[in-house]
Amino acid sequence: MTVFKNSDLQKFGQTAANVVSLAYKVNKKNGARIARAVLDNGTTLIKTVTASGTVIEQVTKLPAITSIEQRNDVIRDLAKNKITQEQIAAMLDISQATVSNVLRKK
Repeated sequence: MTVFKNSDLQKFGQTAANVVSLAYKVNKKNGARIARAVLDNGTTLIKTVTASGTVIEQVTKLPAITSIEQRNDVIRDLAKNKITQEQIAAMLDISQATVSNVLRKK
């Protein structure tokens, strides 16, 4: 299944050749898969595929994260925007426990 289309990449001035890695992580609670495409400029694009195979077309662009503090800022920002801890963990390829720890230490 192709999750990221050329049109998704073109919105950010990129092509399939700029994709360095592509991975899925499963949300254990609802069976949805988070697709992550990391681009050669450090940008990460995120899409969600539900358990039934429906692709949620909203693409989330994460900045290139270069430090733990920047990662923690992104975690707090996503949480403020009603993204669940499980989703944040999948987006950043970290554990849900790490997300929880960051949010508790506000």
